[in-house]
Amino acid sequence: MISMLGLYRPRRTPMHRAPVWFKMLLLVGISITSVAVSDPVTSIGITAACILLLVSTLPPAKATLKGMAFIILIAAMTTLFQVWRGDYVRALDLAGDLVSIAALALAITSSTSMGAMLDFVSTLARPLRWILPPDSVGVMVALTLRAIPESARILTEARVAARARALEREPRAFLIPAASRSVGFALQLGQALHARGIAESGRALRASRDDAPREAPVMLAEPPVREVETGETPTVRPAGRRERRR
Repeated sequence: MISMLGLYRPRRTPMHRAPVWFKMLLLVGISITSVAVSDPVTSIGITAACILLLVSTLPPAKATLKGMAFIILIAAMTTLFQVWRGDYVRALDLAGDLVSIAALALAITSSTSMGAMLDFVSTLARPLRWILPPDSVGVMVALTLRAIPESARILTEARVAARARALEREPRAFLIPAASRSVGFALQLGQALHARGIAESGRALRASRDDAPREAPVMLAEPPVREVETGETPTVRPAGRRERRR
């Protein structure tokens, strides 16, 4: 499943030329239709259309088959369970829904570059710019997509090293090295962000907001007090009409 993140290949197909918002709307619409409609004929038709869209994007065959194999295995297990219960219509419907949504998601992944996807995420985050800058949202999504395959690679290499030492049944033999390497990757990533000034720009923006001039509070003048001689009780002179208007 991790290989799906690198499926994009520059092509000149209709899916490659379509805007990102259209692809996202198509994915949401097909997903809602697949869940709402329980007709197996409609489900099979949507599945065939999604598979044709996936083939039209000319994705890499090995990575695509590897990604779809896991989805087809889940669909087959779901179908067998529904057939065992005696619900054949439900079995076809669920299998078609799983395969169609996965095939359409792969078609979008193979026809959309990472830069275009991050720009789309930043555009969606613009209404929340008063809470979180849109560029920061794009950076977080990019870091997440970068960290997922890296973490999987670190864990796989740790398991292979533990198996080479005949310690595959000892969890500490691969969990501790994987954790230490993950921390090292996070530190290197933080240093790279700091070197590009991403952290400094956020601090400067926060400091400019904190140092912004604030309005001084309005102080009410004290009422005039008449000076009195020693032994007399001081009295407060009430404000006149002009002073009240002020």
